[in-house]
Amino acid sequence: MTESEFISYWDREYPKALPINHELKWKYKDRWFRIHSLPSSKRYAENEDEYAIILHRQNQLINDLIGEKTEMFISIGLYEYGSLNDNCSGVEGFDKFQKVFSVNLKKERPEEYEDEVNLEIYVTVEKWEKHSHDKTLRAIADDKFRAMFVCPSKQCIIAPYDGGVDIVVDTAQKRNELKLKYKDWLSDREDGL
Repeated sequence: MTESEFISYWDREYPKALPINHELKWKYKDRWFRIHSLPSSKRYAENEDEYAIILHRQNQLINDLIGEKTEMFISIGLYEYGSLNDNCSGVEGFDKFQKVFSVNLKKERPEEYEDEVNLEIYVTVEKWEKHSHDKTLRAIADDKFRAMFVCPSKQCIIAPYDGGVDIVVDTAQKRNELKLKYKDWLSDREDGL
């Protein structure tokens, strides 16, 4: 896989959404589910024991979905304003990321964005290893930035955020099986949020 293959893959498999984490749950609702990173749907860790729970859950989920040594894309979106270094302080190996395209959000989503702002999409290719991205997952849990783990060979997107992980798989049946497997980590809300 190369970074340029990310665009082709995304356009082919996820044509309804831009590569923006929060769009996935609305555009692919039939294949989407969410886990919460802490018990009782608590959003933020307050101590090291709670960070350990977040990292355990997220590493277990990603390992189960992708598997050790499986190639994946890591995609991050950075808004054009602000310092690149500030936005990427938690991203391990950001120097390996390649900018694959820029999205004019006002043009693409005028109902959501009033101001002219571009979202710059950066991608790198890596092989998943359990606990190899703990620094990144922890920074995401602290809401320092967002990233997605996109795995074409396993046909899934894993999008951690501050509070949990959004997952999009290839079929509703697979989603339902995974929801059953991770039932103790799901939200009690009817909409799954």
